[in-house]
Amino acid sequence: MIRQRVEQAKSMLSKTDLAIADIALQVGFSSQSHLMQQFKCLTDMTPKQVR
Repeated sequence: MIRQRVEQAKSMLSKTDLAIADIALQVGFSSQSHLMQQFKCLTDMTPKQVR
């Protein structure tokens, strides 16, 4: 489930101009920091690096 959320966030980061915090909430994370923690763990990159 977390992996799917991270993949969805990754797609949104590259296709939209939404703030990372907004993307985090839209894909189901409780906060931007939770997204960042899981994103880094699964991709070895931060959301900002993807954008």
